[in-house]
Amino acid sequence: MTLSRRTFLGRVAGLGGATVGAAAVFAGCSEQPAAIRATAKLRRIGYLGGGVAAEVTTASEVFRQALRDLGYVEGDRIVIELRAADTMLDRVPGLAAELLALPVDLLVTTGTPAAVAARRANSTTPVVFMRATDPVAQGIVASLARPGSNITGVSAASVGPKQLEMLRTVVPGLKRVAVLWNANNSGAELQLHDIQGAARELDLSLEPYAIHNLDELKVALDRIAAARPDGLLIAPAFNIAFDRSQIPNFAASLRLPQIYSTDVPFVAAGGLMAVGSNFAAEARSAALLVDKILRGARPADLPVQLPSQIDFVLNVSAATRIGLSIPESVLRLTTEVVR
Repeated sequence: MTLSRRTFLGRVAGLGGATVGAAAVFAGCSEQPAAIRATAKLRRIGYLGGGVAAEVTTASEVFRQALRDLGYVEGDRIVIELRAADTMLDRVPGLAAELLALPVDLLVTTGTPAAVAARRANSTTPVVFMRATDPVAQGIVASLARPGSNITGVSAASVGPKQLEMLRTVVPGLKRVAVLWNANNSGAELQLHDIQGAARELDLSLEPYAIHNLDELKVALDRIAAARPDGLLIAPAFNIAFDRSQIPNFAASLRLPQIYSTDVPFVAAGGLMAVGSNFAAEARSAALLVDKILRGARPADLPVQLPSQIDFVLNVSAATRIGLSIPESVLRLTTEVVR
């Protein structure tokens, strides 16, 4: 069964941490480590991300822990080769080719560009992706239920509409919203389309700024400062600025409420709030897929998993900094509070 885009978005739109069974399946694997140790071959796994190297490394540690929980010990059962494009997405295809040429037994990717590059680079080595936006529309898989090739994984949540909804909830009289989005990333463009659809339903005016590099970011921030919108939304996959405090500090100087996605740690750097899928849950789902493939399953037969938990992160110090009062109803929705 192929899910429509509307159905797909509906399944990941709500806050509240609803699961789609990944946690239960993961718990069911607690009996597996002994069987894993019965196989002597050391497997090489590639791990590729397009983001900032330090953040890709941190994310890989979450995934490594998920594998350890399944009994895969690095240096004993597996070896992991890590590559990060440091936000230079034109490097991603070359890094994917580099890993495949080692060769690796399986390639894990994070983000839409890495998944697309892996799909285009080979049709034999198994690939497990994470955070790929609408993988059917991107041509990464034939369908969510039956990927149909050497690739499967965990799809990204389309959280843009929820970002917009939360921004309207906390900002009285919200009418005009500036949107920064990463024009280098095809997944981010899909997220922007979803945000635009949500804005029409909420009767909000959007002012999108397509950003390719730091120079365009500076120009956009200057234009936003002059336009004085009611709120600022940073679309998912915004791996442009290495200095994560740049946008939060800019917004604070204007007392401008802002919302991010949890895939980039802007809130930890002083941003107001963020909505996004829980990466630890995604990593567990991806690790389960890796486990099944290393045991002989075909990626073509393993359904793409939907995000199992959506997080809402709020920085109360940032709210105080811009003079914004957060409603109690919003505070009750938080999964993490930064002070």
